[in-house]
Amino acid sequence: MVSKEQASLTDPASPVFGFVATAVMGALPLIDPFKLNSTTRRALHAATAAATGIYTAVTVDRNSTTLVPFRAVAGLAATAVALRFADAGDALDSRMVQKLRSAGVKYPRRWMAAGSAALTFAAFLADRAAARKEEYEAVSGLERLQPVGPAVHNLTESILRATDVAGAGALLAQLDVAQEIYWDDGFSSTAQFRVPDELPRAVPHNQVFPVRALYTAPNGLPLQVLLQVFDGKIDHLAIDAVDPEYPDSVDDLLDAWPDLSAVIYVLERPDGRTTPIHS
Repeated sequence: MVSKEQASLTDPASPVFGFVATAVMGALPLIDPFKLNSTTRRALHAATAAATGIYTAVTVDRNSTTLVPFRAVAGLAATAVALRFADAGDALDSRMVQKLRSAGVKYPRRWMAAGSAALTFAAFLADRAAARKEEYEAVSGLERLQPVGPAVHNLTESILRATDVAGAGALLAQLDVAQEIYWDDGFSSTAQFRVPDELPRAVPHNQVFPVRALYTAPNGLPLQVLLQVFDGKIDHLAIDAVDPEYPDSVDDLLDAWPDLSAVIYVLERPDGRTTPIHS
């Protein structure tokens, strides 16, 4: 069984691996191999080869967090290559130092170390971004779309039509063609929308729509229905407790969206308070 710490060190997208790899790869160029005796120099070669092999083994197959045979073989091959060309690497290292000095660069090894660390960290950031993209695509692949249910559609429409608010027209047009994302067959107090990108968008692009629908849960808890706008599109409709200190999820209290006859609408004012909307 792989522990959490081990998994972090074998996952190229984990911060632990990124910082360790950056530190190691940044530290190695600081050492001048020609100032070492033969034994210490060979030890440096072995350490550099080991670091190269481990880095290769971890990064060659980002989709796995265990050292599977392919990764192990790749790491061993990289280690062998690094050992085979260690002396040539020392010569190249020396020429780089000389060229930097001839160009007027002070402390060339520090600059080489900084460059090595920067490249390693950039590779880590690229792996991390790719991993997040894959995770997002994996989750997106689980999404199922269906027409917006009548209860959600009617409640969203009633919020948008409750009073004259800038951008409501664009959001209503989106609602007409939106689809609802669903994950399972149970009731959820949040309905997420999927809207085509080519439709006109509302401004401000990111906001909680200023009209709320208020009603009371069966146990007497005051609830509010909020419409979230993201990137100019209707993003989701959610039921939440009016009291921001309420600690629990309201999903346990509900099994359906409220009937329109049970809600009242309020408009949020600039001072944060709300004003009832009279039909």
